[in-house]
Amino acid sequence: MQQPNAFKVLRLVHTALLIGMALFNIVGIVLVQQNISPKADESFQRTFQVVCILVSGAMLIAGFNIFKKRMLAARNNAGPGEQRMDLYRAACILWWAMIEGPGLLATVGYILTHNYAFFALALFHLSCLFVFSPRKANIIVLLNLTPAEIAKLEGKK
Repeated sequence: MQQPNAFKVLRLVHTALLIGMALFNIVGIVLVQQNISPKADESFQRTFQVVCILVSGAMLIAGFNIFKKRMLAARNNAGPGEQRMDLYRAACILWWAMIEGPGLLATVGYILTHNYAFFALALFHLSCLFVFSPRKANIIVLLNLTPAEIAKLEGKK
């Protein structure tokens, strides 16, 4: 049985996360524009802004450091290309989740408060997620993959 293309699978996971987050932002806009959700009071807004900023900063910094550490571990792994790719995929998914989580929290803040600062933060996280999309050429260089390993990861014999 032929293996699926590991590069395309990783790109598909990333695209699904990106589209899901974008759709949630669109739902947030519709809910606020239609006045479906009540607007929270000013004190809640200030507190929630601080929480969102702290969570956002902490997750981005910690997430990038964890990703970098795991990516280097994948690169230095002496195992076959598939094993290094599995480690890299796990690192990417964790990093993307740590980008997406605060973005979703910011969208919830926008829905609850109708404050565009939350929406701007959500768009920032969406753009961060977009920027960190997987690129085959980068993965090949990062993981030191040989032509044989690349072919195997692409599902070729």
